[in-house]
Amino acid sequence: MSCLFLLVLLTAPVAIAEEASLTMRFVYDGVPPKPKPVFLRGVPLIVQDEKLLVDQQTKGIRNIVVQLYTGRGGSEVDVPPHDGVRQKLLIRNGRFDPHVLLTQTGDSLEIDNQGALTHSVVLNFFRNPASIQLLKPGKSFSLELQQSEPAPIPVECNINPWMRGFVVVVDHPYAAVSDSDGRLKIEGLPADQELVFQVRHEAGRIDQVSLGGRDIRWPRSRFPVLLDPGENDLGDILVSPELLVN
Repeated sequence: MSCLFLLVLLTAPVAIAEEASLTMRFVYDGVPPKPKPVFLRGVPLIVQDEKLLVDQQTKGIRNIVVQLYTGRGGSEVDVPPHDGVRQKLLIRNGRFDPHVLLTQTGDSLEIDNQGALTHSVVLNFFRNPASIQLLKPGKSFSLELQQSEPAPIPVECNINPWMRGFVVVVDHPYAAVSDSDGRLKIEGLPADQELVFQVRHEAGRIDQVSLGGRDIRWPRSRFPVLLDPGENDLGDILVSPELLVN
């Protein structure tokens, strides 16, 4: 009898939780602003202002962060194990690359100066230890990200004030940054569950959008979605120019 019971256990089907992905594209609902050069003492530099980057043809908005919101009133999900990886933020061509870097708690952050100038790198974290480092050409430094951060953290250079990027530290893998076409995709999400997402962009608060021909309010820049198994595409999300200050 015991052998038969064991055989039943071994041959019984195992329920596997279904996963979902979420895709969307953020579109500037107006005439795209022209790229703005950065000036130093009245002289234009080779870099451009990255605060608001909109594709001139597709109107896609770059560098919008969408992440699963797990704070008060947010989503409760099981987070898969994460061993931590080394995330690199490069200094080159007078800018931080990438402009927005996604990281997860347990990761290490390495900032590598690949440029020809010395930089004073400032990271004013809320929960992780703040850091100010004088970084000579060819040098780098690392720090550990032990806590999630409530907002994208600016990374700046005190010597070259036009240089500004952002480090996002979340406690789960469910986040993405929009590309040059305004598109992003979050994968590995639990299906058949209503989840709450938060939207952030440095140029303004995105709390009202147009989706499928309807105006929709996103209080506190958050929105709920009930995800079906497989791919879920919200389509084009139109953002009013009034919400984004260039």
